[in-house]
Amino acid sequence: MFENGSAPATEAEAPPSQLPLAEARRLHGRGEAVFVDLRMTWEMKRTGLIPGAFPCPHGLMDLWIDPDSPISGTAPANRKVFVFCCGDGLHAPQAAQSARHMGLQKVFFLEGGMDAWLSGGGCIAAFDQHQVH
Repeated sequence: MFENGSAPATEAEAPPSQLPLAEARRLHGRGEAVFVDLRMTWEMKRTGLIPGAFPCPHGLMDLWIDPDSPISGTAPANRKVFVFCCGDGLHAPQAAQSARHMGLQKVFFLEGGMDAWLSGGGCIAAFDQHQVH
């Protein structure tokens, strides 16, 4: 429901759901989601990534999803759930909404971002600059 009381006309217009840390860890542990790290490369290098996360700095996200882009299709496509994360959880909701408008169906954002993942004891993998898409 929007602030004016109307309901979204389509799922693409509905705001993406916030994914609590416990649920994100469950999905990650089962390999049921693609985690998309939107942070800048220097941030990824400093703190590492969620293991298996797809590093895609925010400015590249639209190119990654757009089917006419030269880098389209570089993301793992075998899973249907996408979890967007940023440093503190403030930028991922907007990115998740953009992804939904561009055609991704099951889109969430990590509550509290990487700050929450790290403070909650989430596992971390080293970042390799060559992973950026």
